[in-house]
Amino acid sequence: MTERAHNDSDPAVPARAGHVLEPFLALAYRVLAWTFGAVGVLFFLFPDGIVGILNAIGDCCGFPPAPPLAHRFWLSLGVAYMAVVTALAALVARAPVERRILMVPLALGKATSSLTCLWFFLVYDRYFVYLANALVDASLAIFAWATYAATAPSTPGRLPPRARRTLEAVAEALFPQPGISFHGVHVRELADAVEQQIAERGALAIRGFSTLLTFVDWNPRLFHFCWSPLRELPWAKRVHVLESMERSRWLVRRQAVHALKLLVSLHEYSAPKLLAELRADDHWLASRLELARARRQQGAKGPYPLPSPVE
Repeated sequence: MTERAHNDSDPAVPARAGHVLEPFLALAYRVLAWTFGAVGVLFFLFPDGIVGILNAIGDCCGFPPAPPLAHRFWLSLGVAYMAVVTALAALVARAPVERRILMVPLALGKATSSLTCLWFFLVYDRYFVYLANALVDASLAIFAWATYAATAPSTPGRLPPRARRTLEAVAEALFPQPGISFHGVHVRELADAVEQQIAERGALAIRGFSTLLTFVDWNPRLFHFCWSPLRELPWAKRVHVLESMERSRWLVRRQAVHALKLLVSLHEYSAPKLLAELRADDHWLASRLELARARRQQGAKGPYPLPSPVE
């Protein structure tokens, strides 16, 4: 106990990741463990009854009824799966940060269950049972993976290494510097400024921003059928992915890239050298804000007119 207390108080030792979220995660996984256990017991005792209830719900929406189970072989495998996910959730609930690795098999199991049911629904029969399980297990898989990413170890006030590399990759894609490599001085300074701004908002802001960067990093895998993450793509492909996120029909993709562009652009365009090249100063920026405020009061929409050039 003494050694552990010393480590927690020593600023040179990285703080335990996710300590802010740990009480919430413990409660959430405890609820999941009890839910998985109860559902597994209901599946075992009343398999036809569960299918009948889902068929009744699906009938209200126009779905055909799924047939009852002809035998109990697949039921045995399903109950065994529910026992495994119940044990995983219960173990995670006792120490969410220390046992975060157990969130990975839980997310994998739920993702597999969701994708297979979605495949059955699209290719074979349009049973409501398939669709309901696909949606529920997909949300659980996303939750398990998101909590795994949120509890990644990191130095207090710093992004995890992978999130930091993703931030640098995005900064270089947005503001390429001729003749400067991926780890160029300018890119690192720009990423340092963004990271410091987020760190000033507290540990929870760092966690949230790290999750945002993880989602952006996984966009090539999720939407472009490319196994490499964004941070490992060449410059041209990174630009293509970010542009596709801006034009995406998915609100979450557009908002993610817009948030990153806003943060990086604020620090890039606040550089005195760049402001001098653009011939913009505080008076120019203030005039733009004043024109925007006046147009909002008049109910005008569309691009804001340029102010008079600064002498």
